[in-house]
Amino acid sequence: MQVREAGAEERAGILALHRVAFAAAEGEEAGEIIAALVDSLLDDPTAQPLLSLVAETENALVGHILFTPVTVDGVAGGYILAPLAVSPTAQRGGIGKALIHAGLERLRQQAVPFVMVLGDPAYYSRSGFATSHAIRPPHDIPYPEAWMALALVEGALNEFSGTLQCADALNAREHW
Repeated sequence: MQVREAGAEERAGILALHRVAFAAAEGEEAGEIIAALVDSLLDDPTAQPLLSLVAETENALVGHILFTPVTVDGVAGGYILAPLAVSPTAQRGGIGKALIHAGLERLRQQAVPFVMVLGDPAYYSRSGFATSHAIRPPHDIPYPEAWMALALVEGALNEFSGTLQCADALNAREHW
């Protein structure tokens, strides 16, 4: 498996991957919603500079992850991981974890102070994400334990508190 930055020519494959991965997990409508979100984020000027990585095995896309910049009460700082998709036929093989860690390492090299995620605590905590932070999501969420952060620079989460603002495409209420 190879993890690398996504190319613009892979957009259709990336959207298809999100569509099938989320449809398999949450239903066809969820697959369409997430694929549309990714499509919008790739064009959203407020999502720049984004980090888009793919996992590939035998010349086939099997995973994709997107990181976009955020502000906290107007102060630029971190990124948010959203979304992550792994092909249903390739799940439970470490692809998601490899994408997460490759993205975190690239952001760490850019001195990005922290990364946020809204996701399964059992899954994301294995990559170091935790709820011990003072950054509020842009909307009320039904599962506050799913709102997690990871400091990439030591002490960074002590420097940020307030409400997160993300890219316009991701900030829509239906994504929370």
